[in-house]
Amino acid sequence: MGALDQLSKMQADAIEQLRAGDHNDFLVGFLTTAVKLELSNLVAADLDLATYAQAVVDVLTQHAPIEGCLVGIVPDGLPAVGAASGLDPELAFKQEALTELPDTAAFEVPQVATGALHAEDVPAALRDAGFVDAAAQQIAAGLGRVVESEQLRRRAAAARALRVVAGLDERWGVEQLDEIAAAFAALPGAASASITATAPRFAGTIAGEHGRAAPHHLERRFVVDDHLEVVVDVGFVEHPAADQVGRLDEIVEALSAGLERIEVNLRLAIEADTDQLTGVGNRRRASKALAQARQMAESSGRPMSVLLCDLDHFKQVNDQLGHQVGDEVLAAFAGLLKQSVRAHDTVIRWGGEEFLVICPSCDAAGAASLATRLLEGCPDACAPALPEGRRQTTSIGVAEFPIHAPTPEALVGAADDALYRAKREGRNQFRTAG
Repeated sequence: MGALDQLSKMQADAIEQLRAGDHNDFLVGFLTTAVKLELSNLVAADLDLATYAQAVVDVLTQHAPIEGCLVGIVPDGLPAVGAASGLDPELAFKQEALTELPDTAAFEVPQVATGALHAEDVPAALRDAGFVDAAAQQIAAGLGRVVESEQLRRRAAAARALRVVAGLDERWGVEQLDEIAAAFAALPGAASASITATAPRFAGTIAGEHGRAAPHHLERRFVVDDHLEVVVDVGFVEHPAADQVGRLDEIVEALSAGLERIEVNLRLAIEADTDQLTGVGNRRRASKALAQARQMAESSGRPMSVLLCDLDHFKQVNDQLGHQVGDEVLAAFAGLLKQSVRAHDTVIRWGGEEFLVICPSCDAAGAASLATRLLEGCPDACAPALPEGRRQTTSIGVAEFPIHAPTPEALVGAADDALYRAKREGRNQFRTAG
């Protein structure tokens, strides 16, 4: 058995003897010295303040015969921290109530921090020897270094926040907001932060939060690309100084610029993937949507389906009524498609008067049901664009992956074959690939 193993065994034996009421001055001194040494080692570990507080509690409950313990630390200019084991952790933040409890020792390091350490079920021998007071004094001895490290860490938080913002891309969401909120909450003097983002593509508001409630708040709002509203709220322990406000505004400005860049790129990408006449996707978007739908089908084991729609006798509309009327009919039919599909379906102008509908997690029966609704709705949807008495219908081909085709490209081909079967057999109907 090595020296460290022997020391650990001696410590465990001492703890058990004290719990059993068998004690002497050597055991008390041995455990007190061991705990003070462990607390001293925590200072050298360069922990953040909250982790340090929890480590203090862990040391006392693991290296001494104490069943419950908590510590509260109130640093100057920084958020209070607390930790507990076997007790209500909220008590650690109530300094006045804490100091009134037995087996409690308050400590103070001028211009650094105040705090209190409390333990429960302390063996009489340790209580008589002033064990809690000795532990509190050891905490106070290293607190200056711990708080100084926390202050340095928080000064670096602004740079971290800027790095997080600079790393945002088009996939940003709740996870990234949480990360940014954590960086804001770590700024000098800050205790909490929340960020909300409201945009149509989120179908409402998403949010990220970090930290504890604080009495002084700074709120910043900005709008990106006319559709994304962002609200940043940072809580401070004390009324923020001018340099703290300036640092916050610098990061918010960087966040606004970063999101502006991303949103503009997203809008341009959407515009590049959109048919300008009808507002639905073009073939470029079709490739992405088909690939995504196939990936979903293969990972979930659920089918995907496509519908290929063709407006019947549309050439006659253009030839007899003009291309402006034809454009209005196309836009009206596209509107019917957008109103009829689910939120995660994709509508594509496949070319001319043909439209492709991509339906993830949908079998041929579900696609057939949609086709029936489109057949029924087409005449009424297109009627406002046409002269009275003129009726516009559509023919539709349906195909399901992987039953009717092994790839998305072949699936569209199978739907195309079904479409032309529907047209050959009289139009204004749908057919499913066989």
